[in-house]
Amino acid sequence: MCVRFPARSSAPSGTRTERLVLRPLRASDVERDYDAVMASAAQLRQWSGGDWPSDDFTLAENLVDLERHEREHERGDAYTYTVLSPDEARCLGCVYIVPVWPLAVPLCGSAVCAACIGFWVRASEVANDLERHLLGSLREWLGTDWSLDCVLFTNYVEDARQGALLAETGLLRLPLGWSDGAAGWAFRMARPRTAERTAGRKALVREALRTPRPAGVYGIRNAASGKTLLGSSLDLPGILNRQRFQLENGSHPDRELQADWNELGPGGFLFETLDQLKPSDAPDDDLPEDLRVLKAMWLEKLATAGVPLYPRSSRGA
Repeated sequence: MCVRFPARSSAPSGTRTERLVLRPLRASDVERDYDAVMASAAQLRQWSGGDWPSDDFTLAENLVDLERHEREHERGDAYTYTVLSPDEARCLGCVYIVPVWPLAVPLCGSAVCAACIGFWVRASEVANDLERHLLGSLREWLGTDWSLDCVLFTNYVEDARQGALLAETGLLRLPLGWSDGAAGWAFRMARPRTAERTAGRKALVREALRTPRPAGVYGIRNAASGKTLLGSSLDLPGILNRQRFQLENGSHPDRELQADWNELGPGGFLFETLDQLKPSDAPDDDLPEDLRVLKAMWLEKLATAGVPLYPRSSRGA
């Protein structure tokens, strides 16, 4: 099943409330955006499930990110909106609207047009309840001004505050998990459905909760150079979702991979399951150790074949 992403011609120019202005992010916003990012660094590392922004993140690096987001917005590949104060003098946060990646499509049910949403607000604005105000504004805006019949608000477990805020909304909550210590949720917002379809969504949640996740070794391969990020996980769909989300949002911890992604775009990479562990009910199985051995075998195999690797391949990516 495939779901559409809204075309550039249908993407709204933004919205305004009594507390904020939402409009497309531009490279010219770099200084205001950088100020908000670095003032919220610790909070953003929880939000992104990684180490973005690093303590030594520079204004020049931020400009590269903003230029990429602006190009993506113009092409209709993804839409990034800056959150500004009502007078537009100060950046208060950011909103990312990206296509639903293939492994998350089943969470969209029978939706025809869908998107994944990530958002954050400046750390100093959390106490002012701006995050809750932004979420409410987004729900209204996405439900009225966009041609979407499904929205997935994604949340890493590290950001427990935002997860709790999303849970308060009563949106359908679908589990997303990663075996490297990260776990989270997709909070689904859909247009009103019939009782039959509502029952189908509940069945989808129950099935997702009881279905074992495949464990094994994966690769993210640069189609042009063959360079590969090699990793292992107890939840292959979950970790691949997370890797793609980080790359699409410019927050991947492997800077070399992120730089190549920024240059080549999503079409320049292949997300591959290279090997899987066989399911076992044996209580004494040590799956983490089995994964460690399996990944070591693949590291040796790729080295023998002369395949270049991204740096974090040796760090349990």
